[in-house]
Amino acid sequence: MHDEQGPEGHAGGIRALSLRQIEVFHAVYSTRSISGASRLLNVSQPTLSRTLRRIEDVLSIALFRRSATGLMPTIEAQLIHAEVDGLMRRLDGLGARIRDIASGGAVPFRLGATASVARGLVPRALSEIARAAPESELFLDVLPVDQIAEYLVAGTGQCVITMAPVDHPMLVSAVLGQGALVAVVPAEHPLARRPVLEPGDLAGVDMITFQVDGPHQQAIRAFLQPAGVIPRSRAVVRFADTAIALAAEGLGVALVDTFTTMAPLGERVVKLPLAHAPRFDVQAQWNPGHPSSDHFRQFRQVLETLLRQQESTQGMP
Repeated sequence: MHDEQGPEGHAGGIRALSLRQIEVFHAVYSTRSISGASRLLNVSQPTLSRTLRRIEDVLSIALFRRSATGLMPTIEAQLIHAEVDGLMRRLDGLGARIRDIASGGAVPFRLGATASVARGLVPRALSEIARAAPESELFLDVLPVDQIAEYLVAGTGQCVITMAPVDHPMLVSAVLGQGALVAVVPAEHPLARRPVLEPGDLAGVDMITFQVDGPHQQAIRAFLQPAGVIPRSRAVVRFADTAIALAAEGLGVALVDTFTTMAPLGERVVKLPLAHAPRFDVQAQWNPGHPSSDHFRQFRQVLETLLRQQESTQGMP
């Protein structure tokens, strides 16, 4: 630690001192010794003594006098300490706050997710972030696809996790992993006892289909059309979790994604794999023009790990 230098003369008063010099004075005053202040600030005693002499030169006053019990502050030192003690306490609090921010503990993490991944996958990943940074506030916004661009362009959240990223010149995306189309079948349905469902198994079967021609309906067509099966729609929904809820009420078989089924399904339905099931990409989409926290990097890593585990469990290549 180098000795602090400051302007000569008393005219500058306390404003002539640097923050480091004020810190040295405060430490010496608090410990009443050079050795104690040296340990407190992790500075050598000769350096600290020179800094203290420099402070006295700048102010043109004596701050401490030696006694049998250590250094005794002068009246002037007592008055100066009364002015700087509050400042040092606030700086200690500021330092703790900065360390908290640097560790991620005080940084909120807000993100969006479309309905399927928001049901099971994203909450599971967020629980990992919550354990790693228990002081952080986490915000999850469930978004329809047509709100993704506005959400990210405005900087409302740091990212969106989705199966259907939007094409926008200000946004970028990255594939985190894959899932597959699966069947959610009412527990009392005749098909519930099959180990794997083929497209032909669904011929003439009441099904729950999707209103919007998005990833789910496209995957359903890709699964059924090559076998010439036309789905018999018993109910039409927009979101996969709604399809599961209707399947639990016995309205039909729902073909949904494995991300949705990562959340508990209950005892009224069973999940069955499909032969040669169509695949889904799950992607992170974000706006590189807005700042992101370290939580986003950690969150992506957790999601990628979860998706690899899911693919391995389901035997997906």
